[in-house]
Amino acid sequence: MDWSTEQIDEIWGKVSSPVFIFQKGDAARQIYANQRAAWIQKKYGSGQGDTGDGGEGAVCSFLELLRVDEVEEVRRGILEGSTAAAPLFCHLGREIYSAVLTDWEGYCVCMLQDVSRYYQDTQKALEDAQLANQAKTNFLSAISHDIRTPMNAIVGMTGIALMQKEMPIKIKDCLDKIQIASGHMMSLLNDVLDMSRIESGKMLLMKTDVDMADMLHKILIVVKPQAASKKLNFSVELGKMDEERLFVDDVRICQICDNLLSNAIKFTPEGGSVSLFFEVERNAGEKEGLQDQDLTLRIRVKDSGIGMAPDFLPRIFQPFERERSMTVSRIQGTGLGMAITQSLVRMMEGTISVESEVGRGSCFEIELPIRAAQKDLNTYHEVLRGKRILIFTDDRALGRTLSEMLENLGMKADWAMGAMEAVDAINRADFSDQEYFAFLTAAKVADVEMVEFLPQIRSRMGSGFPILMLSEEDWSETEYFLTKAGVDAFIPLPLFLSRLSAGLYAFTEECRRENRQKDTLSKYDFSACRILLVEDNELNREIAQEILGVTRASVETAENGEKAVEQFERSQLFYYDMILMDIQMPVMNGLDATRKIRSLDRPDASSVPIIAMTANAFLEDVHDSLEAGMNAHLSKPLDMEQVYDCLKQFLGRGDL
Repeated sequence: MDWSTEQIDEIWGKVSSPVFIFQKGDAARQIYANQRAAWIQKKYGSGQGDTGDGGEGAVCSFLELLRVDEVEEVRRGILEGSTAAAPLFCHLGREIYSAVLTDWEGYCVCMLQDVSRYYQDTQKALEDAQLANQAKTNFLSAISHDIRTPMNAIVGMTGIALMQKEMPIKIKDCLDKIQIASGHMMSLLNDVLDMSRIESGKMLLMKTDVDMADMLHKILIVVKPQAASKKLNFSVELGKMDEERLFVDDVRICQICDNLLSNAIKFTPEGGSVSLFFEVERNAGEKEGLQDQDLTLRIRVKDSGIGMAPDFLPRIFQPFERERSMTVSRIQGTGLGMAITQSLVRMMEGTISVESEVGRGSCFEIELPIRAAQKDLNTYHEVLRGKRILIFTDDRALGRTLSEMLENLGMKADWAMGAMEAVDAINRADFSDQEYFAFLTAAKVADVEMVEFLPQIRSRMGSGFPILMLSEEDWSETEYFLTKAGVDAFIPLPLFLSRLSAGLYAFTEECRRENRQKDTLSKYDFSACRILLVEDNELNREIAQEILGVTRASVETAENGEKAVEQFERSQLFYYDMILMDIQMPVMNGLDATRKIRSLDRPDASSVPIIAMTANAFLEDVHDSLEAGMNAHLSKPLDMEQVYDCLKQFLGRGDL
């Protein structure tokens, strides 16, 4: 419908707010401005442009008054007749207006509201918040460095203790768990410190090739003791496992699971149940937005706990939100876990949903688009192909799963559900001259005493015959009795193909030959190399020297960057093969020391590998290290394998 200027003015002329009306078309031509809008045109107009038909003394159209970066956004909003595409603020001189765009009878109405004071107050609040956030980030970075220093001692000394031979199995098990829990603590520390990075959009995902079995083990080693301490029935279920080796950020996925599981355990009364479900399914076809992915990872955490009220569910992912109830108020917590979890899921372009009912528990479900890791050439399969296994279990589901997995490995499997069936299968194998490679048994079979039956199998098959047990129990708690009964090794449940193949491969002649060629304490030999260790903390220096001592390398030390530069300058050409450099040190820090060494006028100054070995662990710190001239960055607490792999990368490895 076409309106005359008089008709438009009769409708919009008496509105107290500035009103501009535009013809919706390619040009978004202004056709009307009421008296208040015309005053704005005259006040801010520069004398050029079409005035339109409205407003006495109008000198310039509204679009020509705007800043260049605002014109196209407003024009797009006019053409769409919606505020959704328009900027929140329009700058006219020193005044700020909010533009509300509305579709009207084929035209677009633009109504302005003066928000100058609100905008200025908001800008000041934003600047104050940015300053506070920067102060918080600086504080957290300093705290991170201070906490990592003692954690380096815990992790380092634990690693050194684990390198000792002939250790009692219980002590080794405790040290293993300390090592895993320390790593978990460090990951949690990193995640708390990264909360500010989530808020500022600086959080980055670090994807690597990860074994699903290893990732699940990291989760369970922390969660199972928590569930056991509350006497909860904790279970793990695996769905489809189309791929077991994934290209993901396993630290973030572990954090998501830890957050969900710790909440489930915390809010489930004694005697209740908590379950964890994992599934990796190959996508049937391309889904919108997932073209670069080929798998979907599903995680479900379910509990029979206290549940949540319907009116709280919409707020569950907001920071610091906790349900206000007598039960919840007595349970400690910050209310940050769910906010962090949702932020991480969104960063991974996934979805998270929750169902809950008061008194009946909660269920969280997550779907993440992921990719499979690059295929490794798995020598296990070729070595195991054709070998025959005897399965012993009365659990039909476990028996079917084992049979399918062994078939995927190219192996042959017979399945016995009782003691007599197992003995008959062994007799038939003897008569047909088709010997079994190994005996694969469940931890429990009805009407069979394992501690009595397994020694009979051992006596019949000989001392070199592998007997492997599958169980959800903690192996360290039962190893003494089961080893005496004849069990050679333990394969943990839930069952992964990678774990099964590795467990069987350990008893092949090929694996025994590899083990004879290795010595855990001397597989890296750098006895011909000289390393300069620059570290101001005496305990950290001792730990690093212990770790490097295993490699037989010659290690010299410096207490700060200035002494390191002096020692390098006084040394003969190519005297040092590598420099391990701390960052935060008195007198001269590691970055400045590296720059100083690189600037020296001697041929080895530019070629000697300099490796950061520091508690500064953020991505920005890695960038600063490389920019200063370092070749690599190792974060504390030190991981011995990472240190050795770094030495191997830059120094090579000699034969023993």
